[in-house]
Amino acid sequence: MITKNYPELATNEIRKDALDIVEAGFGAIRVEKLIRSSISLDRNSLKLSTNTYDLNKFKHIYLFGIGKGSARAVREIENVVGPDRITAGHVIDIQKTELKKVKSHVGTHPLPSDKNIQATKKIIKTLESAGENDLVIVMICGGGSALMTKLANLSCLEAQFISKVLLMQEAKIQEINTVRKHISQIHGGYFAKYAYPASVQTLIISDVPDNDLSSIASGPTVMDLTTKEEAETVAKKYGLPKFEFTETPKENKYFKKVKNNIIASGQTALEAMENRAKELGYHPRTKSANLSGIAKEVGDELAKEVRPGEALMAAGETVVKVNFPGRGGRNQEVALGSVAALKEGTAIVSVNSDGKDNMPVAGAIVDYYQTRKKLAKINKSPREYLHRNNSYELLEELDDLIHIEKVTANVADFMVAVRRAE
Repeated sequence: MITKNYPELATNEIRKDALDIVEAGFGAIRVEKLIRSSISLDRNSLKLSTNTYDLNKFKHIYLFGIGKGSARAVREIENVVGPDRITAGHVIDIQKTELKKVKSHVGTHPLPSDKNIQATKKIIKTLESAGENDLVIVMICGGGSALMTKLANLSCLEAQFISKVLLMQEAKIQEINTVRKHISQIHGGYFAKYAYPASVQTLIISDVPDNDLSSIASGPTVMDLTTKEEAETVAKKYGLPKFEFTETPKENKYFKKVKNNIIASGQTALEAMENRAKELGYHPRTKSANLSGIAKEVGDELAKEVRPGEALMAAGETVVKVNFPGRGGRNQEVALGSVAALKEGTAIVSVNSDGKDNMPVAGAIVDYYQTRKKLAKINKSPREYLHRNNSYELLEELDDLIHIEKVTANVADFMVAVRRAE
């Protein structure tokens, strides 16, 4: 089981069913499983997603990993390709991973740091050694916007300040990435520029609800369609101080030999969850594969919309309106926000796919029977804890927090509301 505290959480049938459906979603995005189903090697024919490469035609192979979970993925790619075929490479992740040929670097997230800058310098140096007869393989995962850092005209502290201001004001991810790309010399297509004239194949695990390639890790291998003028507009909107933006690479030649393939997203988890829901006798229905909105309001909607005999599912990324510096996360607020509207025979689970919902938990489960009964016993109100942004404290007391093994890919969040047939 990927859910480490499954036995403690599955205390009645409806909770068990909800957890089993989410467990199927987690199982579908195991990093190793995704890589093994996406790449293969037959003698000198290397298949990477939908593209096949004759390795006899390449002098060198370089392998890179960017983002949360990318190191585990790179380890699997090393195993398939064979370390002896790989010339060099680097990976920046939040966890150290033992690799055979690729150098593993531990960086910081969600804010950039000098560690990230130093690791990125090594990536660029290796990239610039690639020639037109070389193949560059890149594993891109969520979190790459902060983990890979080369700033154009700013210090690291200034970049941290910009990120904090935008995050605190709940700027849209597209707005944040527009700014990030125009203070960077590694995102917005710069990675592809450094790799030119080599062939570049990216394998991407998307944590962006609409799977916009230019937004995932701020699009290091994708031609950026935004401009520095648009970045200036975002900066003005959120009251950022004036500073100099840089333009991203716009020449087509840097992208002619680049192929970008998404190998997993929130939809991957939803499809597995749908199949499991059918096996359990529920009628599956997807509310949205690109869910957004205020977390606690989304939870309330799920509780109100799920029909008898149905498993109502969604994937995406909600936001939290921060009123007080409490402890919690968006998935915890989705779960707690649903409690007041729960109908009899209903359970709701909301989780972050990579196991960290702003706290060292993946999310939470709540149900009509156990959760509401415990709340009545301790005489506490979810509304009060939501107002103080302190969902973690109450859910911990209710024993409703979900802990998972960190073996899954980051595809943002997914959730399910199940309701027993009447």
